[in-house]
Amino acid sequence: MITKNQYGFIELKEKPTNDELRNYYNTKYYQENKSSYQHIYEEEELKYIRNKIEQKFVAFKEQLVPKPQYSILDVGCGEGFCVKYFLDQGWDAYGCDFSEFGVKTHNADCVDRIMVGNIYDKLEELQHGKNKYDVIWLDNILEHVLDPLALIKICQNLATPQGIMVVEVPNDFSVLQNYLYANKYIDRQFWVAIPDHISYFNKEGLLNLCSAGFWTPIRVLSDFPIDFNLANRESNYVNDKSKGRAAHQQRMILDNLFHSISVEKTNKLYEALADLGLGRQLTGIFQQQA
Repeated sequence: MITKNQYGFIELKEKPTNDELRNYYNTKYYQENKSSYQHIYEEEELKYIRNKIEQKFVAFKEQLVPKPQYSILDVGCGEGFCVKYFLDQGWDAYGCDFSEFGVKTHNADCVDRIMVGNIYDKLEELQHGKNKYDVIWLDNILEHVLDPLALIKICQNLATPQGIMVVEVPNDFSVLQNYLYANKYIDRQFWVAIPDHISYFNKEGLLNLCSAGFWTPIRVLSDFPIDFNLANRESNYVNDKSKGRAAHQQRMILDNLFHSISVEKTNKLYEALADLGLGRQLTGIFQQQA
């Protein structure tokens, strides 16, 4: 079912076709629009969302080439929080996604900044245009695509010289996940999600892939290790889904606390966790090779 590829991350042996994937996501997004984007965020969660964006911004902002105004393209922009954040910073910010429903619900003032339609078609159109972006933002996109390297190369075409690419992916088949499964703390490899996830990344694999696409790594961060809860049978949200909300609340409260102490120290903490192969997510910061 799965195999380790030449870059060092796991991928499906038998992948869906382009048409199968397109039909799947067209149906999925149509069905999910009215349910997933009617969620009302509490203030703690809104703070958490903004803080996670700011942590990534702080991780790369010193690498930006000085200029009067910067531009960013958020690929798969969802509810538009990233676009909103950078607009508030004075950036020329844009997003693209299959639907604008989430943006209309949560960041309605950003709707005119969203390109709606099949993401891959939009990127193909954009790379034949004149616009270049100082930052390309890929938040939980790369694991879904049939050819991650091709997407990385498209991003290279869309970036300014010495532009930045921010890539966030799940940290899957991690040392912790494998330990928990082998020692029966969990009864299944819950992170395997077919056909949604085609690739399952680790730090090494993400770095190797992006280097093959001519991006230079700057930093790799993980995030709050929510899956530490799985080593405690009293807080194991995989075996007992009712414990999931409390685990998420814990993650938000502690991450927001870390952030309030020091954004850079929080990033250093998550950088150390990434070096250990821990944390539920990985965020790679890359720069266009000059």
